[in-house]
Amino acid sequence: MSRIYVYGTIGYDVDAEYMRLALEDAQGDIELRINSGGGDVFDGQAIFSLLEDYKKRTGSKITVVVDALAASIASVIAMAGDEVLMSSNALMMIHNPWTPQATGESKDLRDTADVLDKVRETILTVYEGRTGIDKDMLGDMMDEETWLSAAEAIGLGFADAVIEPSEAPVASIKAFNYVNAPQWIVSAEGKFMDQVTPQEKAAAVKRSIAEQKIRLSRCCNK
Repeated sequence: MSRIYVYGTIGYDVDAEYMRLALEDAQGDIELRINSGGGDVFDGQAIFSLLEDYKKRTGSKITVVVDALAASIASVIAMAGDEVLMSSNALMMIHNPWTPQATGESKDLRDTADVLDKVRETILTVYEGRTGIDKDMLGDMMDEETWLSAAEAIGLGFADAVIEPSEAPVASIKAFNYVNAPQWIVSAEGKFMDQVTPQEKAAAVKRSIAEQKIRLSRCCNK
């Protein structure tokens, strides 16, 4: 079984290119371990699609393990698991997609809102397919920014079973300004996204890709 870690911010610490490379090197069933406060929705959707494609192409099983946190788009990635396991101290969060980069005149903002609505619908479809919950109820949960314990996630169909507590520290969510997050998560260490320069973001993604390519070349003698 291959093991892949989705730790950190989606699109920053872990991107779709990283997942593509990791899946190219994977063999058979996969254990996907998640500890993420979320991140870029399109990178996350691409990661979800890559995982779904891997299962279809190979007939392999993906077991998702939420070590500490699967929030926002990271919870969508978790839905790619044939089985979703959560540490007893882990949390999952679902909410509406949002953007910190809405600028322009009124028409531009309306267009952005329309895109967010379409993205929301695609996320609802993923959740509905996994849980069987009516979209209206799921929509209400997303509107409220709903945080779920392992037991609650299992009860609603987002996860399948609880496992022993993880020692992984919870991923920081300070970059995302979540409104209903438990205080102990809010106080977690981490750098605000608005304190990270575009150059730092680009460098981090390039490091992610480069490091994975190096690992693949070493392990596979390519």
